[in-house]
Order: sequence, then C-alpha cells, then structure tokens
Amino acid sequence: MSLDITTTETTDKPWLISPLARMILQRLVAAVVVLFVVTILIFAFIHAAPGGPEQAIGGREATPELLESIREENHLNDPLWQQYTTFVTNLLHGDLGTSYTRREPVSTSIATAAGVTLPLLLATWVLSTVIGGALGLYTARRQGSRADRAVIGFTVVGASSPVFATGVLLSYVFGVKLGWLPTLGSGDGGMDTVKHLILPVLTTTIVLMASTTRFARVRFGQVLEEDQVTFARSRGLSSRYIVKTVVLKNSGVQMITLAGAVLVAMTGGLVVVEQVYGLQGIGTLLITGITMRDIPIVQGVTLVIALMVVVINLVVDVLCFVIDPRLRKGLEATS
Repeated sequence: MSLDITTTETTDKPWLISPLARMILQRLVAAVVVLFVVTILIFAFIHAAPGGPEQAIGGREATPELLESIREENHLNDPLWQQYTTFVTNLLHGDLGTSYTRREPVSTSIATAAGVTLPLLLATWVLSTVIGGALGLYTARRQGSRADRAVIGFTVVGASSPVFATGVLLSYVFGVKLGWLPTLGSGDGGMDTVKHLILPVLTTTIVLMASTTRFARVRFGQVLEEDQVTFARSRGLSSRYIVKTVVLKNSGVQMITLAGAVLVAMTGGLVVVEQVYGLQGIGTLLITGITMRDIPIVQGVTLVIALMVVVINLVVDVLCFVIDPRLRKGLEATS
C-alpha cells in the first residue's frame, strides 16, 4: 500500500505584514536611529562650544564661587558621558529638562512658543502650496501668454529676494506708511494676534509661493505634453475633466513631495521671519537659548524640530504610496 502524500502551498500568509506596513515599520526604525544620532550631535556640538551657561545664569557680577555652585547644581561638572546618559534617560521618560534661564520645564517653553509658530507655519504652508499650485496650473495651460510671463517675473523676484528684505519692505509699506497692520509682537490673543500674524504670513508666503509656482508650472506642463492628454483631447473630453483626471492625478506624487519639502524648509526657515517681526516663537526661543547658552532649551527645540522633519517625511512617503498604485506594485514586487 502506498501513501500518496501531496503538499499544498498557500499564498495566503496572514502572519506576514503587508508591504505598506513593512515600509512604515522600516521608516519608523530609521527615524529612531536618526533621532538618536541627532541627540548625539546636538549634545556634542553644544558642549564643544567655548564657554558655559553658568555666566548667563549668574549674571555679570557673579563670583567664581557662585559660578562653581551653579555648575554643581546643574551637574555641569559631571563627565560628558554621564550628562548624556542622564539626558537620554530623561528624554525616554518624556522629560526635556528644565531651562537654566527661564526656570521652567523646557516642554512648557516650547508649548508657549509653538502657540505662535504653529499658526504661522500652517497658514503659510496652506497658502503657499494651494496658491502656488493653482498659479502653476494656470500658467502651464497658458504658456507664453502675458499672464505666464507676469507670473514668471513674480517667481524670479520672489525667489531671489531674501526673507528679511521682503519683511522689511512689507513692514514699511503696510505698517509704517499705510498704518494698516502692526509690525512687531505676537498680539494679545484673538483678532489682535491674527492682525500681528498677517505680515509674517504674507512675507513667508511670497517667498515660498515663488518656488512652489515655478515647480508646479514645470510639472503640470510636462503632463500636459504627454500623449495621454493629446488622446483625451482628441476624444473631445473637456479641459476640466482632463485636468482633474489626468493632470492632477499624474502630478499627485510630485506635488505631495513638494508640499512636504516646503513644510520641512519652513520648520527651520521661520527663524528669520520671527526675528524680523519680533515674534516669540520656536525660532526666537532657539536663538535665545543659543545666545544664553541654555543647553536644555537648545537640546529640546532642536530635537523637536528634528522630530517634526522625520514625521513630515514619513507622512509624505505614506501618502505617495497610497495615491500611486505604481509605487505600491513596485513595493509588492520587492517584498
């Protein structure tokens, strides 16, 4: 008697995670490694700089004995490896430390400053990407027209003008000459804060919108010259349908990547705008921390900015894979 033993292989492997989930997991692991390296670099650069925070804490009249007591109180005399270990241990428990000069938790200082920076960041990002994308699409469909040449001139001027120069010019026109808008400070809340943020938002939007418009015009122009658009037009399809189903769909990945790049650039680029308009935001907090040698502030703000950049890049990658089936197929092919 013979036994006929057949083996069947199933392609269903529920114990395997999907390619998209595996990609996200890989990105998260890479993000943890990046943040770990960032903590080392921040710590090394801060402690490699000459001088110490004890002078800023004690003031100009501080005696050597007082300076030494300040160093002992803040554990600045401990070996660097021990200081770093303490920093990482506190960080894993969600503690960014206590500011030397403000005498408050670093998380509190960052939260207060974020209340100024986040509205400025989000408003600028939305306006620059939406208006820039719309202008890019408009000019891509009318290349060589007067409107196209006018927008190109705007992008050249806007992209080449320094942020501080644009801010000073707008402050002089709308704040000094016309007296319509305040030029300094963050306001006292409500509509007063909104009025104080109009000029900073306008300044940053002009600079970023120039680059966004130029990129969108090139990308949309490339899609409009493809054979699929010519074929759609030959079938008598409306321009609105072509733009919606062909142009925007085939430019989605590039536009999402551009939006993410703009947001990443803004996380570090708002420092100049906040300095021009006297806003007490994240950028100003970082500059003050560097000036005063407030190590916990510098470490905390830099780490938060690095975390924002990592999260933004992760979200952009996920969105690109979600909206583009070609990327998903490529991901599945390599799994």
